[in-house]
This record gives sequence, structure tokens and C-alpha cells, in this order.
Amino acid sequence: MVRYLWAYMLYLWGGTRRHIGIRNSNRGEHMAAARAFGRALAVNPRFRPARLARGIVLWRELNQFDEAIADFDTLLAADAQDGEALFNRALAYQQAGRYAPALQDLTAYLKLPRDERYWDTAMRLRLLLEDLLAS
Repeated sequence: MVRYLWAYMLYLWGGTRRHIGIRNSNRGEHMAAARAFGRALAVNPRFRPARLARGIVLWRELNQFDEAIADFDTLLAADAQDGEALFNRALAYQQAGRYAPALQDLTAYLKLPRDERYWDTAMRLRLLLEDLLAS
């Protein structure tokens, strides 16, 4: 229980650092957020929210696509139906210019039970990638 609470506190600290980084466009804060999420995972390697958050900050704010994809791969190995991990891995692939795997992930995501938060974006991005790969 103590390990979970400590991991959760580190996760919250990472979220705070990420928020500060977004508000101030500060790469150093994003790096600090990724480190805090990593520390939370060192305490509890199965702490899903920290792994997801680290993957997101790595691809979105730090352009560390391979590291982010590795985090999403770990989440998907534990649960192949993890829609957030699948959607974010697709976005990381797309940002890295790896369009075929991005399209594959988006197609898999759209087969999951509909998640209103990301479904429309996933559908639009899938259509764009299909057009891009067809040309």
C-alpha cells in the first residue's frame, strides 16, 4: 500500500510538472515530468497511469517517439484492449512518420467499443493516413 501511495504521489508530481511545462512552453519541465513518471514506475512498474502519462509526454512534448512507443507497447502487452495506449501509440507513430503502423493502430482502436473522447479524431486521422498511403 505504501509503494502504491508513493508511486501515486510521484505520478501527481509528474502531472504538475507537465502542466507547468505546457503553460510555460518549458521543455525542462516536460523532461522533469517524464523523470517523475519514471520514478513512479521504478516504485511500482505496473502503475498504468504513470506509464501512459510518460508515454504521452515523451511523444507529445519531447519528440522521443521510440521511447514513447515502448511505453505504449508495455501497456498493450498487459492489455491489448487498452484504447488510450493504442490511440496514443498511433499518434506517436504518425508523428514519427511511420504511417503504416499508425494506420494499423487506428484501425484496431476503431474496432474497440466506442470511446467518445478520441473516436472522431481517430476516424479522421485514419482517413487521412489511408489517403496518404494510397498516393
